[in-house]
Amino acid sequence: MLDFVSVWLFAAGFVHLVENSGDPWKPNSARTDNFTYFDSVWLTMVTMSTVGYGDVYPTTGIGRSFMMVFIVCGLAMFATYTPYLYEFYRSRSPYAGRYERADSKKYVVVCGHITYNNVKSFLADFLHPDRGDRTSRVLFLDNKRPEPELTGLIKRYFLSVQYFEGSALNHNDLRRVQLEHSDAVILLCNKDSDDTKSEDAATILRAISVKNYCSKARLIMQLLNYKSKSFLQTIPNWDPINYRDENICISEFMYGLVAQSCLCPGFSTLMINLISTRSYIPGTNENLDWKSDYAYGCDHEIYTVMISSDFNGMTFPEAAEICYKQLNLLMIAVENFDNSGLAINPLPDQFTIRKECLGYFIASSYKDVCRARFYCALCLNEGIEIGFKPCKCRLEAAVPQLSTVPAAKKKRSNVQLIPLSEHKSPNNNETGLTRVGSVDSKSSTATDINQLRTVRHLFSQHSTKSTSVDRGTLTGAGMSSTFDPTGNYHWSPEKKFEDVDL
Repeated sequence: MLDFVSVWLFAAGFVHLVENSGDPWKPNSARTDNFTYFDSVWLTMVTMSTVGYGDVYPTTGIGRSFMMVFIVCGLAMFATYTPYLYEFYRSRSPYAGRYERADSKKYVVVCGHITYNNVKSFLADFLHPDRGDRTSRVLFLDNKRPEPELTGLIKRYFLSVQYFEGSALNHNDLRRVQLEHSDAVILLCNKDSDDTKSEDAATILRAISVKNYCSKARLIMQLLNYKSKSFLQTIPNWDPINYRDENICISEFMYGLVAQSCLCPGFSTLMINLISTRSYIPGTNENLDWKSDYAYGCDHEIYTVMISSDFNGMTFPEAAEICYKQLNLLMIAVENFDNSGLAINPLPDQFTIRKECLGYFIASSYKDVCRARFYCALCLNEGIEIGFKPCKCRLEAAVPQLSTVPAAKKKRSNVQLIPLSEHKSPNNNETGLTRVGSVDSKSSTATDINQLRTVRHLFSQHSTKSTSVDRGTLTGAGMSSTFDPTGNYHWSPEKKFEDVDL
């Protein structure tokens, strides 16, 4: 290509010189029409390409003689370099673009060993309908173009998947996929590699490059050999606590399953079924009951979700019983965000659920687990089925209420539900003064359900009917209730316990 450009520009310069100088043997033969260098460049190009517009042509004898020789040589050179020009035009890869990030779209970047089988397995699990969240995107970054089989797979998931040609070791390529804004960076390894040390070394080099580019990026990487875990400390800013970096050692995981299966036969099969996402279609294998039961069990996976604040103050057995009997969910573990760590099936005296607690469930889909997130004790005791979205009372709690009852609205989200036989009546029985809101988790007491219904009815009366507020008195249709200045207490008529016992 450089030779072609050099000959082209040299010929243009020579033509420009002789046309403006004229023939030595012929006086006053120089051109007088302001023949510029650009005109000579144009002349040589249209001559080499055999176009020959005829708008510019040489007038001197030396110029015409040179152009005759140049036509033969230039035509041969132009035909030789035409394929190179076409290849240069095609050299820009269709996967060399830049990711245009949308603010509402979450995405992960997947690097490493990108093959058809790896991508197919990853997408089948990550984008499974049971996962619930279909707004996430997957960006694959590899230093080679995808094979036709992989291209067809990417087009099948074109709404959620994009492929970029580049290397995780190149910061410019990491900038193209906007890695610093991704939710996580996943490094896949070649599980069929014969040289596990070299494969792990390549994975660790990619991890170092990612952390050097963005120290706060969450990194999830696969390693083949457990001995390679000792090199994790060489990765800059590797922090499993603050940045939630994770390492999955395939050999260590496999040997651990084998060891546990020796102690408990079938353990490995159970765990593999729980961590892989599958779909169960009712009606198949009807003649073989055990296959139907097995397929139904394979349809269940482990999901995590922030459980409702109505579980606040309960022990794990109490919350697990409510989830199993009333929500049809199996809670196996909980985790508080107060550095108490993950607790798997803890005893009552070992764990107390607090605000913003993460629950681990075995369920068939993420949508089913959302019932624990939107669980409402008040709705459940009134016979309202817990759905997959916030109930009416939670929506009402999100709407600004009257200025006389802000604290009562705020306390509503911390209501607990335990048997009424454990409820302790307030000391002021003559006036009927009762407290609405959460109770101390150490006292193991709960709020009277009837009082909660009264408060909810007052809110609904305020939102649906005309309500007047006069010196702390809330008056609705056929009822009246007075709040104290703080809004934490309200006066209610006395009722017999037999009338409110559920």
